[in-house]
Amino acid sequence: MSSSLVERYADRLGLGESVPELRRRAAGSTGQVIDLLDEIITAHVHAICFENLDVVTARVRGEVRAVSVSPDEVADKLLDDRRGGYCHEHAVLIRTALAELGLAVHPVLARVHLGAGRAEPGGLTHQATIVELGSQRHLVDPGFGGGTPELALPLTGGARTTARGEHRIVPAESVLEPDMRAEAEWALQSRTAEDQDFRTVYAFADVPRQRSDIEVSNWYTSTRPGTRFTGAPVLARMLPDGGKLTAEGRQLRYVRYGSTPERRERTIADAADFSRVLTEDFGLRVSEEVAALVWSAIPSPDRQGRS
Repeated sequence: MSSSLVERYADRLGLGESVPELRRRAAGSTGQVIDLLDEIITAHVHAICFENLDVVTARVRGEVRAVSVSPDEVADKLLDDRRGGYCHEHAVLIRTALAELGLAVHPVLARVHLGAGRAEPGGLTHQATIVELGSQRHLVDPGFGGGTPELALPLTGGARTTARGEHRIVPAESVLEPDMRAEAEWALQSRTAEDQDFRTVYAFADVPRQRSDIEVSNWYTSTRPGTRFTGAPVLARMLPDGGKLTAEGRQLRYVRYGSTPERRERTIADAADFSRVLTEDFGLRVSEEVAALVWSAIPSPDRQGRS
């Protein structure tokens, strides 16, 4: 394809700037680069949703294969095919684009700490990106689903606020007990407008991960039975009005915080309704045949009651 990945990425995000202008901004002062990162991340989470449809489709077809994390294949899927993806795909896409803009970037892998009852650290299943700006380092992560930070977060510094809440990076030793810390140096914490306290989302070491590490993490996340992403479909989309749209299994939810909070929820009726949700609510190019295949992986209410 003749156009560069950055050109295709900017078009998908609706940035409205030429590639030379984006490169000029990426070569600016630290403050100017952070402004650019914020714009890119915000546009990314509005334009490209979080979804695990390929993982579910492979399982329904009886195929044991990982989602591709090849930069070319990720770009084809998320940019040209107008699809979404899960964390590994989002991380590969934004990191490849930022590298093409001339920024120093490297991947990191994180252990997720959300959820009750954890007695030991989980696996290194989440991927994000570190951008190096001189002596400063910032976390860039548009791929954590409904709770992803929508701004670049400094590894040292205070919280940053968006319409959906606050996010900050803190030393892992300040929020995790030694037996839960593993090798982590830093922890991402978030809270919504309804939360009193920050919650630890995930923890990571600022260690550039090798391609083989990423492939192992991606393989585990997209093939291991019984995990969050190899079960029912999971989708999340951030909306420009400050709301968040999510679908998990049969439930479609809309939440907006702030001065005029709003909550809506409904049950997706059938395969045809699910196909409409994918295309109209999440903006995905998905055929009715694929939507029906994914829908078949969702347990019916009576089967859920017996499980």
